[in-house]
Amino acid sequence: MTERQKFIRQLYDSEREFLMRMARLVSKSETDTEDLVHEVFACALSKCDELMVHPNPRAWLTATLKNYAKNNCRRLENVLTVPLNEYNAQLLVEEAEPLSHLLPSTLSQSDRELLVWRLEEKLTYREISERLGISESACRVRVCRILKRCRKLMKEK
Repeated sequence: MTERQKFIRQLYDSEREFLMRMARLVSKSETDTEDLVHEVFACALSKCDELMVHPNPRAWLTATLKNYAKNNCRRLENVLTVPLNEYNAQLLVEEAEPLSHLLPSTLSQSDRELLVWRLEEKLTYREISERLGISESACRVRVCRILKRCRKLMKEK
């Protein structure tokens, strides 16, 4: 095990429960809590050299958790949820056109494909990020930006 891996392992073992308690205060579900903490440690791993010389790694992790939680809240604010009963949902599924036909033609092919994967095929961010060879957080940002651009293009129609 390298020095960096030992440092991250020790940090994970000593700070995970503290971060879980902090994340529970701001998230709505246990899954969101775990996702937030794992994203923080993924960031810590990617910035391990910076973190190893930081005077207070716990404060760094806490600030990172706070930032991820804020970003998660902002992302959830932009999600439109409409409750549907099972009958109406089934009708929508049966009568719906393929998503690719409904997307603005000015979106690039790669953006259209990404939205189809996420919204029609219901792939997780992890699955999409593996297909694209990018990090999960980069995938989330990319999908969010494409959705924002798509909304703007659809309003202009």
